Amino acid sequence: MTNEAGVERPGVHGRLACAGTTRGTARTGRLGDVLRRRREELGLSLEDVAARLDLSAYTYGSWERSPGLTWSDEMVGAMVVALEMDERLGAELIRFVAGRDKSDDFSAPVRPSGPVPPSSPARRPVPARPAAPVHPPVPVRPPVPASPTAPADPADPETGAYLRDYAGLMDAVPLPSMLFDRHWDVAHANPAFDALFRDVGPHPTAMPQQNFLRFALFHPDAPAVLAEHETGWCLPLMAQFACAFERDGEDRTLQAIRDEIAQDPIMDAAYVCGLPHWVRAVGAAAVDHDGAVRRVNHPDPRWGRTDCRIVDETPKTLQEKGFTRVTLVLRENPAVVAPGVRRGKSHLRAVSGG
Repeated sequence: MTNEAGVERPGVHGRLACAGTTRGTARTGRLGDVLRRRREELGLSLEDVAARLDLSAYTYGSWERSPGLTWSDEMVGAMVVALEMDERLGAELIRFVAGRDKSDDFSAPVRPSGPVPPSSPARRPVPARPAAPVHPPVPVRPPVPASPTAPADPADPETGAYLRDYAGLMDAVPLPSMLFDRHWDVAHANPAFDALFRDVGPHPTAMPQQNFLRFALFHPDAPAVLAEHETGWCLPLMAQFACAFERDGEDRTLQAIRDEIAQDPIMDAAYVCGLPHWVRAVGAAAVDHDGAVRRVNHPDPRWGRTDCRIVDETPKTLQEKGFTRVTLVLRENPAVVAPGVRRGKSHLRAVSGG
């Protein structure tokens, strides 16, 4: 059914009608102005907001220019978080998108005050996802490549050609493998990596294919995939981050991650108090991921809950360019292997001349 404002309401999703009334067309234009004005109040670029929504800058820019498209409740909620809207502004945006706008006053400056709670029953419910707290502004990060043919956009054509070929090599590996930079921004992840994290829900800043450190620390779905989450994944990654932050504390991206850790009192206490004791107890292995054995929950029952060994496969050329490549060597779950199926064994074999 389409109401007088030209908004179709199929089920629980609202949609700005492309062929609505003049008033509906005007609302579409004003909604684009709302998004642009709020972004400019925060001092963010199109790329900043797009990164928070895990979109391309072109896609988000088209929304500001002419947002006449279907938005799910989940996407509206992500927009509220990405643009750091408080309760009042978030509720007004949702009413505006749903076609029940009573006012066009979105110009008052606001400060973020946490996730937007559900509104009264008489209004359209504010979506509960994403439930992550509002994060401080995030510095511009390189966008996640959309395809394995372009893992990076270096100025040097030869470097770009090398990285594209290396991405092809990674895609041929049947085990989860990722290529990331010194900020843990993922430059390329192969299909096996995507399969491991295929059930992870959306998050504006902490997707595993976007930034693996942020995913492990801040994504609510991380413990579902990274088993023994705190001791097996969070502490080692926090130790690596602490070393990087100590070396280059002026780096804006590292500062932003440190600020996000400080937003969570429990995580901050672990970072300040617990982490130094753990590093002293574990030793050098605390900050060296190569060879570590950790546990994951793979959605494919062939693997299931299993151990994996982290293998650093970074050649010299990638090291010089500031990248690290790691592969998770999964151990097949013997409980799910069909009876009578003979499996090959991985082993080292000494070959003699006799």
